[in-house]
Amino acid sequence: MRRTGLLLVVAAAACVRTAPAPRQSEAMERSARMLKQLEALEADLHSGDAEVATYSELVRRHTRTEQLACKVTDEHVAEISRLQAVQEARMARKLKDRVKKRKVVALVHTRPNARGL
Repeated sequence: MRRTGLLLVVAAAACVRTAPAPRQSEAMERSARMLKQLEALEADLHSGDAEVATYSELVRRHTRTEQLACKVTDEHVAEISRLQAVQEARMARKLKDRVKKRKVVALVHTRPNARGL
């Protein structure tokens, strides 16, 4: 029995021997290089998508800002026009008042002389 046990141990040891280390073949190296290149390409595509998203957001914001600036400018020009009309009306009233005042002063000065004669 001792021999049978010994044979089993030797046979088991022979079956359990370690497998040889996998050797690197040219195909495996080429495949690894291709995977690295694909990963780099994918990273570039993702960063490109991020850039496109960033620039499209900037364009959207610029357009919105431009619209607001145009609106503010239009309101400002309208207010300037309104104030100019008010100022012109005031100046016309003052001119009219000056002409009236001169006429009244002229009439007052001429009437006393006319009465006195």
